[in-house]
Amino acid sequence: MTKNAVATTATTGTAVAIAGDFEEFAGLGMDQVRTEDMSIPFLRVLAQLSPQVNKRDGAYVQGAEAGMIYDTVANEVFDGEAGVLVVPCYYSRRYVEWKPREKGGGYVNSYNADDNIVNTTYRDDRGNDVLPNGNLLTNTAQFFLLRLDDSGIPQRCLLTMTSTQLKKARKWVTQMQSRTAMGKNGLYTMPMMSQVYRLRTVEERNDKGSWFGWEVAHERSVNLNLQNDKTLFQMAMDFSKSVKAGEVKVKEDQGEQATPVHDDSVPF
Repeated sequence: MTKNAVATTATTGTAVAIAGDFEEFAGLGMDQVRTEDMSIPFLRVLAQLSPQVNKRDGAYVQGAEAGMIYDTVANEVFDGEAGVLVVPCYYSRRYVEWKPREKGGGYVNSYNADDNIVNTTYRDDRGNDVLPNGNLLTNTAQFFLLRLDDSGIPQRCLLTMTSTQLKKARKWVTQMQSRTAMGKNGLYTMPMMSQVYRLRTVEERNDKGSWFGWEVAHERSVNLNLQNDKTLFQMAMDFSKSVKAGEVKVKEDQGEQATPVHDDSVPF
């Protein structure tokens, strides 16, 4: 467990820094493992109503509190003030269809931003985009990331931002695109995975209540003159290519565990 990790209740298959003794047996026994057999972890911000903070809930994680960062596959929580380090690998925007809470809630489907279904919604009095069938359509920013533990070992994960967090998503994307460098052919935009960021959580509020949201800060640039950073960049590139090729399947039904935000425009 990393020093920022508060607790974990399950044994996970995450890499460890001392695995060198097993290098000659790398991947042994996993010949039949396919993409559809694996779940990509989501990074969530825990809220007061999240089951992970409720000691009487079967999903409770020891030590979990509102404002912490939760890894849905490792079942591990991290201090929201200290945050976690991530390397962004790929960005996409999706529109996710959900059943409203009064009808039981739950994931229905996911669509590209240019899908015709996006133009069929109407805005209700709570600010929700509602489909003709009564389901809700949520504008969702997806960031595919490598999360780094304190040893620098990367783990693939996914962070989604909706509702009040979409402004943060746009700001982050703009910040990424603004990072340029001078090359032999002139000025160019640096690749997304050339930077390391720190994700923290902060308390936010409006006239409807308070909640915890994301805070993104630039940590450092990846240094290709360092072997560890060069390897990290290559892993990030490989992850990005896999996502773009459609090889990484997002099991969006995990979104049912998304952080409840005190904002009526959020369908969770």
